[in-house]
Amino acid sequence: MNVATTVSRAPASTAGAAAASAGAMAVAASAQHRCAALALSGVTVRISGLVALNDVHFEVQAGQIVSLIGPNGAGKTTAFNVISGYMRPSAGRIELFGENIVGRSPHEIAARGLVRSFQRTSVFNQSTVLDNILIALHMQGRCGLLPALLRLPSFRREERALREQAGQILDFLGLSRRAGELAANLSYGEQRLLGVGIALAAKPRLLLLDEPAAGLNPSETQAFKDMIRRIGDSGVTVLLVEHDMHMVMSISDYIVVLNQGQRIADGPPAHIQQHPEVIRAYLGSGLKRAQA
Repeated sequence: MNVATTVSRAPASTAGAAAASAGAMAVAASAQHRCAALALSGVTVRISGLVALNDVHFEVQAGQIVSLIGPNGAGKTTAFNVISGYMRPSAGRIELFGENIVGRSPHEIAARGLVRSFQRTSVFNQSTVLDNILIALHMQGRCGLLPALLRLPSFRREERALREQAGQILDFLGLSRRAGELAANLSYGEQRLLGVGIALAAKPRLLLLDEPAAGLNPSETQAFKDMIRRIGDSGVTVLLVEHDMHMVMSISDYIVVLNQGQRIADGPPAHIQQHPEVIRAYLGSGLKRAQA
């Protein structure tokens, strides 16, 4: 039964209340849509006749930490690729803060606030830790070649400001004491942290993290979890792909589960842990360890 039919059969006072309620619901729905940092609607990806993603729908609300999980081959990396512009979906719509970004290049999408880190460490090994962050920050520099060559006051002011920002990012990452060391001398876990720092230097509104805990030992994983929480607390929305179920369950506000290219479940961690389709997809093992 629709709202219009209900209103037409009701007394005036009841009709007014129903109309007000319907209006409030519409406002709430509109507000919820406005809060979505990312929204996928009917996204399908076909690769050489194979369906990698099939009519996938989900949203990432602004300010949340959301995990995208699923068994190997579920379509998680493909989803990240289409979201970040490295692949174009065969069908569907992807909205970033309300704007359709299908067909946009990765750098155009990054300019709109979506920044992605990759599974492999992406640092400049022969540069210092500080210089790695400065290189990323210089992409936002406004001074041209001539002020830089002549060392004009405008260039020196900008350089001081960028160094200050780099120091703040290193403080945030807990890498300040390693600022003068070559990135190649960092541990694997520290290099992963630095890679996220390079992404943060781009000032993302939505940060995509691709298996951030892969290859980390338990102490490094804990440090990474703490950092992701701090990123979320700073107001940056986070979407991550991760296989470490204990990490996923402990930091996520919301979880989306893919299997064989389809979304099979979504919801808060407690709901996902009990979902029969998710348990079947994982054969129970990963989720049981996460609940321990």
